[in-house]
Amino acid sequence: MINAKIGLISDLHLYKKTTNIERALSKLHDIELLLIVGDIADRAEEKQYDMLLTLLKEQFNDAAVYCVSGNHDNPARDDTNYRLFERKVNNEYPSLIDDCGAFYKCINEHIDLIGLNPTYCQKQFFFPDKGRQLEFLQQSLNRSSCNYHIIMCHPPLILHNPQRTTDMTPYIVAEQDKRFQGILDMNRNVILVSGHTHLSPTVEFDDTHNNMYINDGSICPTVQKDGSGKIQQGNVILLEICSEGLFITVKGVHTDKIFMEKFVGI
Repeated sequence: MINAKIGLISDLHLYKKTTNIERALSKLHDIELLLIVGDIADRAEEKQYDMLLTLLKEQFNDAAVYCVSGNHDNPARDDTNYRLFERKVNNEYPSLIDDCGAFYKCINEHIDLIGLNPTYCQKQFFFPDKGRQLEFLQQSLNRSSCNYHIIMCHPPLILHNPQRTTDMTPYIVAEQDKRFQGILDMNRNVILVSGHTHLSPTVEFDDTHNNMYINDGSICPTVQKDGSGKIQQGNVILLEICSEGLFITVKGVHTDKIFMEKFVGI
């Protein structure tokens, strides 16, 4: 039995046209939830968010939409237009968002959703107010009785960054990256969804803690760090959660080609 059918998209970078986004959304059929993992509007302009809002209402009026911000949604540490979009796209947001800037939503009796919105400054992400969003995350997981926990955060953690090297600086400031990872390692059946990298998507399963790490790539053209390219056309991800585990399907934006199908029993 499938408990949820979820579409994942990231790094839309909407500028003047919605053509690429329309193509991406057309690959996601009969979903109950659409999760947008940051960098929604390229310049964080209200008119850009409104263009997407119109498109979502036309194509996904029956699906609930939840999102988190990326660095392009928070220029100069100002997320005013993003927060306005958040409330327009889902009228639940005012009741979901905590004062720290994160949100919690119980999707159904089996699945909950936590959205984190780190700030971006000087090419690094951080959780303000001494990491209150991480405290919110830990408390939300401690209280939850759900089987699966989906966490959305635009930058990936360093241990699951597809670009990682031994001497790489984490996208999130090191102390908070380590704290964030530690919280996840104390829990099980966590699905962390990130974006930001603009690489072909990666799916990593930590069988020690039974947690899944999905880096969603981008709906924009993507390449590997070595330039080889895998899903160069951009991608969307379909995540199906059922009692047996997780089904993950990665589709190209411009074709019907399926680039990855993966099942993990957790």
